[in-house]
Amino acid sequence: MLKFKNKGAILLAFAIGISVSGCGSKPAKTAAEGSAEIRVISTEQGEIEIPADPKRVIVTYCVGDALALGITPVATYDAAGTAYAKELEGVPVFGNFEAEQLISYEPDLLIVANQEQYDIASKIAPTVLLPFTALSMEERVRFMGDVLNRQEKANAVLDQFHQKLEEAKASLRDKNVLDKTFSVIESDGNGGIWVYGDKWGRGGDLLYSQLKLQAPEIIEKEIIAGEQHRDVSMEVISDYIGDYIIIARGLEELEGNTIWESLPAVKAGNVIPIDFTLFYDIDIYSSNVQLDYLLNALLKTQE
Repeated sequence: MLKFKNKGAILLAFAIGISVSGCGSKPAKTAAEGSAEIRVISTEQGEIEIPADPKRVIVTYCVGDALALGITPVATYDAAGTAYAKELEGVPVFGNFEAEQLISYEPDLLIVANQEQYDIASKIAPTVLLPFTALSMEERVRFMGDVLNRQEKANAVLDQFHQKLEEAKASLRDKNVLDKTFSVIESDGNGGIWVYGDKWGRGGDLLYSQLKLQAPEIIEKEIIAGEQHRDVSMEVISDYIGDYIIIARGLEELEGNTIWESLPAVKAGNVIPIDFTLFYDIDIYSSNVQLDYLLNALLKTQE
């Protein structure tokens, strides 16, 4: 997974690359020359020529960001159970990320999630590596807006989401939930529990980064600020559990366990199961759907 040493520099370089090409420092190719007009962007992989108005896009992660910006990919991974599954009905599904299959979709731009995918895709068509773990939601959506040349749409989508967040926080504040602590977990299937941070799906980004809800201190300092996930034993799980538990998988495996049942959050009925697939993604389309679910579930605990 790509990690940027200097996020600000990369974003600045990216913006400058687009701006410079737009100012005419490098003439755009025309259809008469054999290709559509292009822009030149600067990335950590170097300068990349991309279509000024991409029409046949493949996105391997955060597809919901592209959909929110009005871009439907020409092919996708299996999106069954995701928040945006209906939006992708009829779109071809690729199996393994292999060159031969990707070529068959005739993409004019690929947006990929890791270096392995980049090495394959960049030999096929213009490719941009999306540094999703290095960017906030706002930075990522603006990044996608720049790549897809949908900057105004990106601004509008973010404004709508921010308004929705503020309304949700007001509702949680009224019910005295906003100042509570939250843990995002799932059973590891072996008697332990995985604990997650804000960049590993399962609602973590929405809870911690968007709604600004707090995690227990050990999660804040060692998981959110660290490796983003940790497998812990049941014997120490109480150190990681806040006032509310968001659990993605394995609740039935924990029910009846003496330690689990003794946790204050469990005793208070503040355990909220979520669908793993629905909450896997961190894109803004999925986050809108996830926010509706979590808000309703949290408010119900106060009825």
